[in-house]
Amino acid sequence: MVLAKNRDREAISRSAPLSKWPLFKTSCLDEAREKVARVYCDHRLNMVGKGQFRARQNRLAGSAVSINFLEYGTKAHIAPGDLGSFYLFQFPLRGNASICNGSNHHEIGGGTGSTLNPDCDTRMIWDEKCAQLMLQVDRRTLEHQARAFFGLPEERHIRFSGPTDLLKGMGHAFINLLNYVIHEASCGNVMIGCDSVISRQLEQTLILGLLETHPHNLKRGDATSGRFNGPAPKIVRQAEAYIEAHLQQSITVADIALATGVSVRTLQSTFRAYRDRSPLEVIRDMKLEKAWIDLSNPTPQTTVTNTATAWGFFHLGRFAEQYRQKFGCTPKETLRQSLHL
Repeated sequence: MVLAKNRDREAISRSAPLSKWPLFKTSCLDEAREKVARVYCDHRLNMVGKGQFRARQNRLAGSAVSINFLEYGTKAHIAPGDLGSFYLFQFPLRGNASICNGSNHHEIGGGTGSTLNPDCDTRMIWDEKCAQLMLQVDRRTLEHQARAFFGLPEERHIRFSGPTDLLKGMGHAFINLLNYVIHEASCGNVMIGCDSVISRQLEQTLILGLLETHPHNLKRGDATSGRFNGPAPKIVRQAEAYIEAHLQQSITVADIALATGVSVRTLQSTFRAYRDRSPLEVIRDMKLEKAWIDLSNPTPQTTVTNTATAWGFFHLGRFAEQYRQKFGCTPKETLRQSLHL
């Protein structure tokens, strides 16, 4: 199994799943970017760390899903933007990754995984040890299954949110199902991508397993946490639009509450329920994202200092630490890699 106990994970870390189905193995960054783009989508790929770049991808392709193993061998920044035509489940077999998928920011690793939404701007930092098992799912097929089995309305789309614990319960069962498909393939019994009822049923089961075990907008959040995974209410959308429009100004929670026509207390509690952050934390994260965009697309005059101060960060040490926590690298690393493109 890919993950059942710690020793199973350690065994996997010494070998690569799906080794009989190599897509590529290379120490050339441009070649890796091109090969991954052929099966996923166009993206930016930059080395952030000092380790040796050794990328490889193994891929077992089905009809509506594909199972993949991917690693880069060094700390890497990946920015595909919108995925477009597919959802992508990611599960680190070793190492960790920082994920930004639209407004959804989280870490995965140590037994947790998550699913990227196809129509949200995406960027990731994989640490130098990160090696991931991935399930790529055709967007139309997944949403068809969500409508048939979960009651997704025709005009809506599935929105996955946050990491999932895959060490226990149904999450563990989902990983075991992926394990089973991988194991059978390694024994010569390829069970997806075949023109058979069993193959089609197995792919459907993998998709339904993803929908059943991962948080999304058709499921309520943990009732004990008070957080909801459903669509954000009008208050939150209005507040975020106001913040975005006034991001380079000095705005307060009271300003946002006044603009949305609610009390400060209601604004705070609504953000906690639907964003798991306070309005001030949302402002900070939006400013960090703007700083990341500027540092990733520098002009000859761009520096970390002028970028930080332009977005209201006047304590450079604190800015660097908040940036590192959010993106997994320092502002200087982002700027240096961008200047070398």
